Amino acid sequence: MSEDRNNRTSGNRLPRRSILRGKDSFDELFKYGIRIAAGHIDLRYLSKSSEGSRVRTAFVAGKKTGNAVERNRCKRLMREAFRLQQHILDPIHLNRSLEINMAFMVKSKHLDFQSAMTDVNALLTKLTDRITQQHPLP
Repeated sequence: MSEDRNNRTSGNRLPRRSILRGKDSFDELFKYGIRIAAGHIDLRYLSKSSEGSRVRTAFVAGKKTGNAVERNRCKRLMREAFRLQQHILDPIHLNRSLEINMAFMVKSKHLDFQSAMTDVNALLTKLTDRITQQHPLP
């Protein structure tokens, strides 16, 4: 059994390097970040110049969303919707000198997978449009 645990692959998980971590990163994101709204989910993002291209993401569900079970469910739905649609950010990855920190925030505990997919798609499309307009490719 322990061999199975040690030989586990990450499967379809998001890589650790693409998850937003640290109090300072969140403080900066919520202080200076730009908000984009969709149906049940909001996106807050902050773009800045960097040595390499990096997109880091967080998934947030506040206590108003419900108890821990409901909050974790909403974060799982947002995470899976993002994982399936992160290819929308490919034009941003072409710009090699841009770092983007973003957080998906659920507004309602009545989130289902279809609405999560729809909202995340709309938010990522809006984000890609805004970033490519602000930072055109060289």
